[in-house]
Amino acid sequence: MTMKDAGHRTAVEAALNHERYERTPVNNFALVTAARSAGIKVDDARWHPEVSAKVSIDYALKTHSDFVKPVLDSQIPFADLGMDVKFPEDDYGSVKSVKVTTPEEIDDLAFFDPSKASECPNFTNVIVKGIEATAKMLPEDLHLCGLSWGPISTAGYLMGTENMLLMTMMGEEEPVKKLINKVADFVLEQQLVMIDAGATVMWMADPTSSGDLISPDMFDDYSFGPIKKVISKTKEQYKVPAFLHICGNTTSIMKKLPATGCDCFSFDHAVDITQAKSLAGREIALMGNIDPVKMILQGNPEEITQKCYEMIDVAGQDGGYIIAPGCETPLASPDENVIAMGKAGIDYWKNRH
Repeated sequence: MTMKDAGHRTAVEAALNHERYERTPVNNFALVTAARSAGIKVDDARWHPEVSAKVSIDYALKTHSDFVKPVLDSQIPFADLGMDVKFPEDDYGSVKSVKVTTPEEIDDLAFFDPSKASECPNFTNVIVKGIEATAKMLPEDLHLCGLSWGPISTAGYLMGTENMLLMTMMGEEEPVKKLINKVADFVLEQQLVMIDAGATVMWMADPTSSGDLISPDMFDDYSFGPIKKVISKTKEQYKVPAFLHICGNTTSIMKKLPATGCDCFSFDHAVDITQAKSLAGREIALMGNIDPVKMILQGNPEEITQKCYEMIDVAGQDGGYIIAPGCETPLASPDENVIAMGKAGIDYWKNRH
C-alpha cells in the first residue's frame, strides 16, 4: 500500500521542534479501545495482528489522531517470562504472580531475547507482528507506536511494586537497583525490536516513577538513570523521537526530564498545564493532559472541545504541545468524545486564528 503524506508527521515534528504550525497534533492515546470501537472483543484483536492493525488504523483515522497504536497488551512480555498472566476476553491482561523475591533470584534472573520468536511467542505475535502488519497497512503517514513499560515499572511487575518499595525502605537498596538496571537492558531490547518491526517513535510508560508513588530523591536514585539509558541507547541506533509517559503528579521532576533524552513528555491531568509549560519551557515538548475518565469517558464533545482550546491557549501557541488524554483512553470511551479531541487540534486554528 502506498502511504499518503497527510501531514501527520510534519505536524508532530513541528510540535517537537517548538514551531508554530497550521494545527496542533493529537494523540488519541488508545490501545484496546480501538477494538471496542470496532465492535469486537479485545481478544479478537489481541492475538490476530492483521485485525489489530486494521482496527487501530481505522480508529486513529476516525478520531483524527496523528499516532496509531496497534492493539498491544502491555502485559504480554510477562507471559513469555513464565509469569501468571490472565487475559480477559474484553480487557487488558493482568499479572497475577511475581518472578523474583530475593537478591539471589535477582542475580539469577534471565530474560528472553525479544528478537527470537522461539523464546517469546506471545511478544512476537502480539507486539512484533502487530507493528509489522500496521506498518504495511498504513494508508497515511501516522506515527506508529510500540509500547513498553519503563524500567522501574517493569521491575515492579517482576517483584511486586509494594515489595520492591518495601525493600528500599528496609535498607536493601542495592538488590532493587540491580533489578532495575537489569530490566533497563530488557526494556531497551524490546524497544529496538519494535522499531525494527516498523515503529516510528519510541514509546515508554513508567507509572511507578510517579511522584504519587516515589519521592523526587527516589526518582533520581532509581528511575532517572535507567530511563536515560533506554532512551539514549535507543537513539544511538535509531533516529526516532522518544516519548515518555509518567502518570500522576510529576511536577517535582518535570525539570529533570529533558536530561533523560526524551523529546516529548506525556503528563497526567494531576499536573496543572500552565505549571507544566512553565517548568518544561522549550526543553521538551509536552503531551496531555485531558482527564481520561471525567472528560474522555464521562464528558461530552462540547466540554472536550473547550478544554482542548484552553490547553492550546496555554501550551500550544508556538508548538511544543500535543493534545492527548492524561493517561490511556478508557476502554468504553464514546467515539464522539475522542473525535472531538482530535478535531480540536484542527478547528482551533481555523476558528480562532
